Amino acid sequence: MSPYTAVHMTAEQEFKNQYAKVFKYAVLAAIGVHLLAFLLTPEWKPKPYQLREKQVLEAINIPDQIVIPPPPKEEAKPIVPTEIEPSESADAVETIASTELDVEAPPEIPPPIARAEFFTAFDEPPVVIIQTAPVYPDIARQAELEGKVIVRIGVNEFGDVVEATVLQGIDGLNQAAIEAVYKWKFRPAKQRDVAVPVRIVVPILFQLRG
Repeated sequence: MSPYTAVHMTAEQEFKNQYAKVFKYAVLAAIGVHLLAFLLTPEWKPKPYQLREKQVLEAINIPDQIVIPPPPKEEAKPIVPTEIEPSESADAVETIASTELDVEAPPEIPPPIARAEFFTAFDEPPVVIIQTAPVYPDIARQAELEGKVIVRIGVNEFGDVVEATVLQGIDGLNQAAIEAVYKWKFRPAKQRDVAVPVRIVVPILFQLRG
């Protein structure tokens, strides 16, 4: 056995022999530290919970700065109508109103509510469903008249043309345009889903072919 091995084994054996003693001292030291900490720590006393004090609002006297308006002026009292006693010479028919009720008389019918003749604004415009072409006048055909006649028409709530006025016309073609639009049929205009009479402007085209 070499000397190095003997020394090495001796140091290891010595460490093993001192392990129990070192562990014992370490345990005692730990216990002593805990006891010392326990003895030196002040005793903890719980404090009861206390509500915060309510803030007291102090009332401040505000100086009177309100201007009091003057009292209203006295107005003249209305004149109470007085009853006039009929004279002794007055006839009973003149002093007593008739209270007889005629049951057989027809009831009074209130006058109809006035309504606009034509609406200027509408939600749905009128739509033509029957459109008749104008008849070309012979004189205008021979004179080779062509062009566009602008007609303002009034369409009632039933879709019929009830009026026609030439706004921009051509002599010799205006009457033919008016006669044609009177034969047109429309789906009436509507305002809030109610058929209403309106005025619209339509062009009538006159054009020779060949």
